[in-house]
Amino acid sequence: MSRSINGLMMNSYRQLWVIILPVFFCVSSSAQSQVNVKYRLKPAGPVEAPVILQGHPDAAGNKNGFEGGTVFREGKDFHLFVTEEMKGWSQTRTGHWESRDGKKWRRLRTVQSPAAQPEDPRYSIWSPMPVYNPNEDRWNLFYVGYETERTIHGRVFRAMAGKRGRKGLEDTFNDVAGTVIAFTDSVRNDWEGVQGTDSFYPFRAGDKWLAFYGSSDAASYWYVGLAEADSLEGCWKRIIGPPVFRNAENPIVISLGNGTFFCVYDDLTRLNNDNRIGYAWSADGLNWESASLEIPLPAPVTNIRTPQGMIPVGDGAYWIYYTGNTASRFDVVARVKVKIEPY
Repeated sequence: MSRSINGLMMNSYRQLWVIILPVFFCVSSSAQSQVNVKYRLKPAGPVEAPVILQGHPDAAGNKNGFEGGTVFREGKDFHLFVTEEMKGWSQTRTGHWESRDGKKWRRLRTVQSPAAQPEDPRYSIWSPMPVYNPNEDRWNLFYVGYETERTIHGRVFRAMAGKRGRKGLEDTFNDVAGTVIAFTDSVRNDWEGVQGTDSFYPFRAGDKWLAFYGSSDAASYWYVGLAEADSLEGCWKRIIGPPVFRNAENPIVISLGNGTFFCVYDDLTRLNNDNRIGYAWSADGLNWESASLEIPLPAPVTNIRTPQGMIPVGDGAYWIYYTGNTASRFDVVARVKVKIEPY
């Protein structure tokens, strides 16, 4: 009786292995093929006029325009959290804009104002990035603060919405004590420079959070690396190693339908009069391949400043929002429709 049962069990195990092994090999082959997929961006529509220009009534009093930040959709509405250069690059503020169609925008409020004294690490504030944190059931706002008239000694701060839930996006953001990443941290990458941290964008990768952060000497190079944490609220630690991107700033990440991570960033290879947007893709969020896209610039844009994110519109098409220089030295907000194609 015992041998008979054992024999049945062995036959069952053999049949089980026959079933499982092909599936295992199929999954491995699929994962490997995803790693080998490359992507290209291409323009997918006519050139549009910028969506927020110097003459916009809600931009009154803004001396030099808009820079950095991000555009995203929450519910049916488009939201823009952006640095507003009220007096230039010092004593900037964070503005929150809203649009129903992504083209006609209205300013909702000032989210953050700068500190009054140059010694304060929030004397100039840049790169506002809202991310919803399910652990806290609140929106978090990551941003960079500089302490002097120049963009040096950058630190990453985290603020949290006072109101719980996703509707808290329009509530007051209150700073959390301490810094996320700072130039004073004891463990840093050796390529980090006097600028400190110039941008920070977190994204979920499996059971961890990763974040792109940038640093430079504020003159000749701009590099981007990765930090990691077990939860969005930290503790964040840099991944020590060479930069992921060189001549780049402000990567913003989305996830494609197949699980691939995709990002757009400011391509700083040529610095001025450049019409290129950098982009990259990754199967795991850690290892990235990159390329660049040249786009036709709409008048009066003369140079792309910073991509602000990608909004899907269906059929593999996306709106990339970005800020751009003009001859009047007022940075406008514009967009271009693109398609992502695997090859």
